[in-house]
Amino acid sequence: MLVHLPPYRVEAVAYSLTSGECDWGISAYGIPALWATHQGAGVRVAVIDTGVEPGHPGLAGAVKEHRNFTTDESPYDTNGHGTHVAGIIAARHGMKGVAPQVDVISCKVLNNSGFGSMDAVVRALEYAVEAGCCIAVLSLGSPVISERLALTCEKAYRAGVALVCAAGNDGGKVSYPAAYTNTIGVGAVDRDGNVCEFSCRGKEIDVAAPGEHITSCWVGGGYATLSGTSMAAPFVAGVLALAVCECGKEHVARHAGKILEQTSMDRGQPGHDNDFGWGLINPAAILDGKCKVIL
Repeated sequence: MLVHLPPYRVEAVAYSLTSGECDWGISAYGIPALWATHQGAGVRVAVIDTGVEPGHPGLAGAVKEHRNFTTDESPYDTNGHGTHVAGIIAARHGMKGVAPQVDVISCKVLNNSGFGSMDAVVRALEYAVEAGCCIAVLSLGSPVISERLALTCEKAYRAGVALVCAAGNDGGKVSYPAAYTNTIGVGAVDRDGNVCEFSCRGKEIDVAAPGEHITSCWVGGGYATLSGTSMAAPFVAGVLALAVCECGKEHVARHAGKILEQTSMDRGQPGHDNDFGWGLINPAAILDGKCKVIL
């Protein structure tokens, strides 16, 4: 059974940035103001994707392990997608990620063409638990239910790993694993806070985050601008990593869904809806001690 990257758009590639420049999502959602107290130090995040490019200057010091669960010889990324996802979460230099001091555990489950097996994802999740990760981001999907993957997600959740998953980019039903119970399904919004046309919709959406025209690390030591729920999911994962610093690993992993429900900025229909879930992610509210309050 195959899993794959959601279709996404590569809109621009560059090899230099203005020092200190931030992506629009990080600026618009007030992330830099939170770095005075929390940057994710000591938090382990599994990036389950196409691998991460070693030696990218923006990610220097961030990636602690490169694990390969594919049939490719190398654990490293030559596709670009996994490097982009890792940069959104954890870039430490140049254009910083949401949580620039987290430790990334790169788990390559998709080959350089963006395809992989369900077995690889299962083994990567099992390793994320073993490696002490408290968050795993899966910007990948399948239209097909896998009982084995669903069970593995349940086990990872019970072991204290928050699973943050891209909803999908074909505008249709939410893909798996985002559609499973005990995962966080993430939709994408544009600069105006409107749900992106490509973002999949359904009752499984928990929250929405920036996912259009997102600039982050790219293979070749450069930077690229991409659009997709694949970009929104690591934004949420980064915010949850900051929340771990405020509220503790076990609390955030167990209550991540409830934290997002109680702090998100409602958009669309009142309450939960199929486009935004509980609304737009609200990092300041989460870090303002409210992640400790579970009603």
